Amino acid sequence: MSKGVDSSLSGDTFYSKLGIGLTGLAGARAGIDAARFTPYVVPCLVGDAGIGKTHIVRQIAASRTPVEPFDWHGQRWETSVPVIALYLAHMQAEDIGVPYPSRARRNDLLKECDLFMRIGAASSNGFGEHAREHALQLAEQALADNNVLDEDTFEFLVERNLRDLPPEGILFLDEWNRADKHVIKAFFTILEDRRVHGTDLVPMGVQIVAAMNPSDSAYSVNEAEKDYAFRRRLSFIAVAPNEQAWVRYAGDVGQGAFHFHVVEFIKAHPTALYDRKLRDAGKAFPCPATWEKVSDLLKSAETHKQPLDNDGLFCAIGGCIGMDTASMFQAYVTNNEVVIAPKDVITKYTEKSKVRSRVRKLIEANRNDALGELCAGIALTLFSEQADPQTYAEHVVLFLADLKPELAMSMIEHHFGNQAEQAENGDAYLGDMSVVMCAFPAYQKLFDGIGEAMQRVRAELDKDAKDPVVTAK
Repeated sequence: MSKGVDSSLSGDTFYSKLGIGLTGLAGARAGIDAARFTPYVVPCLVGDAGIGKTHIVRQIAASRTPVEPFDWHGQRWETSVPVIALYLAHMQAEDIGVPYPSRARRNDLLKECDLFMRIGAASSNGFGEHAREHALQLAEQALADNNVLDEDTFEFLVERNLRDLPPEGILFLDEWNRADKHVIKAFFTILEDRRVHGTDLVPMGVQIVAAMNPSDSAYSVNEAEKDYAFRRRLSFIAVAPNEQAWVRYAGDVGQGAFHFHVVEFIKAHPTALYDRKLRDAGKAFPCPATWEKVSDLLKSAETHKQPLDNDGLFCAIGGCIGMDTASMFQAYVTNNEVVIAPKDVITKYTEKSKVRSRVRKLIEANRNDALGELCAGIALTLFSEQADPQTYAEHVVLFLADLKPELAMSMIEHHFGNQAEQAENGDAYLGDMSVVMCAFPAYQKLFDGIGEAMQRVRAELDKDAKDPVVTAK
């Protein structure tokens, strides 16, 4: 399994059926960048709806420096390139250029025919006869099988859309396998020859990138990838959600940052980024795409000086991410009810700090649910920011030492391990972190406690094996 993936994804999946690897958004970006200067290799991102496929394409374009600066649509492009998006599911075959009968000119001819027939019927002189003859000629012309006049009335929308492409950019063909099969076939020449009807339309500096959802029961798609001709024209890249990549993207001011509350809430509740259970239950569910809508709602409210504790606002937010998630988010925004902010543990966790007092109350109350969420948020923050371990190791070690051994071990093995697997240079960063934390006696003591806990568990298992419970017949 590739770096940057959700390790919970396994089994007979869409990517195993296609025989391709799975990666995160960072890996997808690297794959698209690798094909930038190979115009006949077309990357196709395959992944669940809302995970950020469109976002990553926008991010690539926003950070891609053109080979030579250029002017296009009234803008000077020096540090970025444009994205030209075509949503194939919204297109019809005639939009692409599949021949179809043009009725506009034919209808004009029939209207003109009707007019001259009326004139002929109303006239008894020679002019009336000429009018009737002209009407018959128009009728024959309109009903002819091969009407050359129809050719002048053809206008294929794809040619109009692509006629004015920039010298560099990304032509993004979204919802590829939701399109009509005739539309897909019409795009074959664009993928292979970068032309339509013999006319060169796509400049060599414009990279073509496609995207589609998996072909399974969760999506209404056409399974076009079962066609070998379809498969050979695309380079498939399977993409899974990645909290680290999303946090970096959403918090990057240069990329049009998400609202601060959204980013901080996901840092504290990483599992709320994409909820498959709600999705599969047919309910409104949180995902990167719907969190972007939530961010837009918050920004709009602030722009128009509306209070963020407005029930109407959270009713709209609930329609995007579901009411359960919206209730949690509302509690965070209005009452700051993220039990404990991961950043506070990383930067402020000392012997007499308020944040330590709050953590210990959770431990005493056996709130393993809240503590587990906090551990996930700390791991996400550490590996997405990758700050110098020297600046926070003492705080994190003290936090781990306060936890019960089994929960501390879960954080080290599960949360740290998963985030290291997803992060760029994650294994190396985890190694550096471990070296620094091992210098603290509390960290060594923690592992001694974990070892003792494991011995107790083994002893209990051995005891159960020797004294099996006998049930009455």
